[in-house]
Amino acid sequence: MDSLNQPDLFKATLWLIALVFFIFFLFIYGFRKIRQGVKDAFNPDGAMESGKVTESDSDMAFVFNTFQNTLKDISDRKHELIRMHRDAEERIRQVERYNQCILESMVSGVITFDREGDLTSMNLAAAEILGWTKDVSPVGKSFEDVLDGSDHMKEILNKVLEENRKILREETTFTMQNGDRRWLGVNASPLKGDDGEMIGTTIVFTDLTEVKELQRQVELKNRLADLGKMSAGIAHEFRNSLGAILGYARLAERQAVDNGILRDSVEGIMTEVKNFDAMLTDFLNFARPVELNREACSLSDLVKESLDVLSEETGKRGAKVETIFENAFPVFADHIQMRQALTNLIKNALEAVGDQGEIRIQGKRIAGRSELWIHDNGCGISMENHKKIFEPFFTTKREGTGLGLAITQKTILSHQGSLTIRSEQGEGTLVIVSLPIHNAPV
Repeated sequence: MDSLNQPDLFKATLWLIALVFFIFFLFIYGFRKIRQGVKDAFNPDGAMESGKVTESDSDMAFVFNTFQNTLKDISDRKHELIRMHRDAEERIRQVERYNQCILESMVSGVITFDREGDLTSMNLAAAEILGWTKDVSPVGKSFEDVLDGSDHMKEILNKVLEENRKILREETTFTMQNGDRRWLGVNASPLKGDDGEMIGTTIVFTDLTEVKELQRQVELKNRLADLGKMSAGIAHEFRNSLGAILGYARLAERQAVDNGILRDSVEGIMTEVKNFDAMLTDFLNFARPVELNREACSLSDLVKESLDVLSEETGKRGAKVETIFENAFPVFADHIQMRQALTNLIKNALEAVGDQGEIRIQGKRIAGRSELWIHDNGCGISMENHKKIFEPFFTTKREGTGLGLAITQKTILSHQGSLTIRSEQGEGTLVIVSLPIHNAPV
């Protein structure tokens, strides 16, 4: 295409300048009209009185009023949206508080971990079961630290994170920082977000320690009952044979008046027969069903009677026995059998402390039950022997039959009570006897 010549370029320039001026004057005119319309809109009465309201001014006022109303509606809608947003946030906070209250009121422990295995939340029950105090928050800690007391729970968590699947009804032990062990029933499942992707793990667990202890006691009771039924007849036959042996020994004793060696041998036989007969008596008492003759009595009076029975032994050993009772602690029990059981427990404490030892016997009322705490500063019980203390014929004493604690436990269990022994070697022993409170006056 040929380039423009000079006359054509000059004409185009003039037209451009004219167009610019036209647009400029049109803008000035429009600006004045708008300005006048705004003034009239803000003072419509004055415009009406002066008779200067034109049709264009009326249209401009209408447009401006409409614009103002629109702005007002937008402002009202804005405030309404702000209020709705605040209400929604308050409802969210209420739901969060409600969910938190649900978690805190649960008796089962609930903990959550993220994909990296760091703790994100823990309810109050979980903190109590795992031994975390209120002033120490484990949130943010690795599962290696939080679940340090159980390798099995760590394995469960790793399986859920790696395999993205639920693990239900697992039982494991958890070792506390103080050395106590707890049985836990564990359920674990993946924690998923809104898009269905796994964002962590949830572990729900329940303390089964008391349930396991009750199961152990029931199994022990059933095992001992079977043992008693089987061996009661055998013990009866043994006693008949012992009677015959004792009779022949007495005849031999009469013939050994002038023979010192034979007389000593016969006395030894008679002593061993009597010891064996005493063991059979304990065994039969253990094997036969417990028949209770209950009456209202005081736990503190039973302890006093037991101490009177053991007063001579207490004096010989020089042990210091302290009793602390705030009230009578009424129970409904067989007076004779319960006194024998308490006498056996206090006697064990005396033998454990040796000479110049200390024993503290305290009555307590806990959770609607009367409890007797017998604490001694003796040699304690090793971990290995602690598991066997209620088994028949287990004893660490040279002259013991191994039936004393078994019979004592049987007597207390028959009164709907419980017998708990806590001990560490070299740290003394605490024996707790728990019995239902008798409401009638003693």
